Amino acid sequence: MGGEGGLPIGGEGGLLELRGWVLAEHWFGYGVTATADGPRRVVILARRAFTRPPGVGWVALLREATGWTEPDRCGVDWAATEAALGTALPGDYKDIVDTFGAGSFDEYLDLLVPGALGTDLVSWGQDMARYADLYRPYPVHPAPGGVLIWGTSEQELTFHWLTGPADPDDWPVLVQYLDGEWQRFDCGTGEFVLRLLTDRTPPFAFPPSAGPFPHWFASWELPEG
Repeated sequence: MGGEGGLPIGGEGGLLELRGWVLAEHWFGYGVTATADGPRRVVILARRAFTRPPGVGWVALLREATGWTEPDRCGVDWAATEAALGTALPGDYKDIVDTFGAGSFDEYLDLLVPGALGTDLVSWGQDMARYADLYRPYPVHPAPGGVLIWGTSEQELTFHWLTGPADPDDWPVLVQYLDGEWQRFDCGTGEFVLRLLTDRTPPFAFPPSAGPFPHWFASWELPEG
């Protein structure tokens, strides 16, 4: 390695040189420290925490992560949607839909969007009561504390909100697996989607985060370019 390349990192005291690289959930550092016996080469390995830059919204980070440059869709009548479902919806979910429209993140998480053919959030939500046994031990919306689906996956997962009296922006995300097991994530929709794509640390570590390939959003509204 010879110390060439990588990001130079400032140091104090006995640190003469340190360069760092990011790989998945780790920082790797290679440098030189001063010791009583002379310069000594060192290698440093540290876990990289998931952080959001101050003042940057989750949807902006999703745009960056997926390379999405299309204009906002903004075609949903949210007042009518929320009236049909009988509840307000999380603001970051609405921002995601208004930005991306109907489609799939990494062809792993398929977004339910009001009015979308086959993936209409309203019709899926209203049909949940017919299959209430599938969602036990949770009741289904509009029952108090009921679950409301907002995404699906061909990997045999479904993505829900745990609704309640709290502000919808505070609803946690629940993932249900094929065997009926549930996993709770105490974060909003925007943070969840971004971390599903990029965060390799538990409790996330979903398959899209493990690959070396760029992330993308496959639109079901726009022709493939």
